[in-house]
Amino acid sequence: MLRISTSITDFAPLFFDLEYLFRGLCETGVDGVELVIGIKSRFRSSKLRELSRKYHLPITSIHQPAWGGLGLYFDEDFIDFAKAVGTNKIVFHPLPKVSLTDKRMRSYFRRLAQIQEKKKIEVFLENLPNSYGLKLLSTFFPLNDSGSDIQQLSKVVDEFGFKLNLDIDHLRLRAPQKESWFQKLLPKVGNIHLSSFAKDKNHLPLYLGDFQTKPFMQALEKNQYKGLLTFEIYYPHLIQPFSYNFDAIKRSLAILRS
Repeated sequence: MLRISTSITDFAPLFFDLEYLFRGLCETGVDGVELVIGIKSRFRSSKLRELSRKYHLPITSIHQPAWGGLGLYFDEDFIDFAKAVGTNKIVFHPLPKVSLTDKRMRSYFRRLAQIQEKKKIEVFLENLPNSYGLKLLSTFFPLNDSGSDIQQLSKVVDEFGFKLNLDIDHLRLRAPQKESWFQKLLPKVGNIHLSSFAKDKNHLPLYLGDFQTKPFMQALEKNQYKGLLTFEIYYPHLIQPFSYNFDAIKRSLAILRS
């Protein structure tokens, strides 16, 4: 049976500490967490190791900080942070606004490849959405179409020795397993960001939206998928000041394990 982690960020809850999240997620039954680096967590590796042990929730992967994913600043030192909290699996985005074939993007990929070799990490390259869920981000950091093209990304990971991070919400396909590229691409996937979606709604729990969860999971089992599986469920909103919807995680987990 695949082990299921869930993504946690600084934004939900915005004003509660990390222990609130670890304690609540432990009670949902998930097996681990993917940590999206933020201000709360960036310099607290010892605290995160403590919480991970206390609540039996290993940190299975790290997602690069928002400032890195938006191309504002490449924080190379956070890779040592990832290893300090117990993982060498790190999710990176292609740069926004830039084609996959642009010189700047190619230089970025070469840098990631060098870091991967030097630091002995696994780079998971994530397919981007066509637009961000937050309009402000889409206005100031418009996305280039090639970053969402899964087959073009597949060529990039082959060339540079990365793994794919397949984001289901960004893909926006009800049944990805029916696509002609699916079986060829799946062995290249190191992590799947799993959530549902609907028109104008992003990163929904698995009991809502259009995504056909059970047939997809059956396809993963049939094809002996060995990578990570990570909920990226931000429901009802990505930014929640004082709460986190633990029930959405628990109910989505029940669907996978039924």
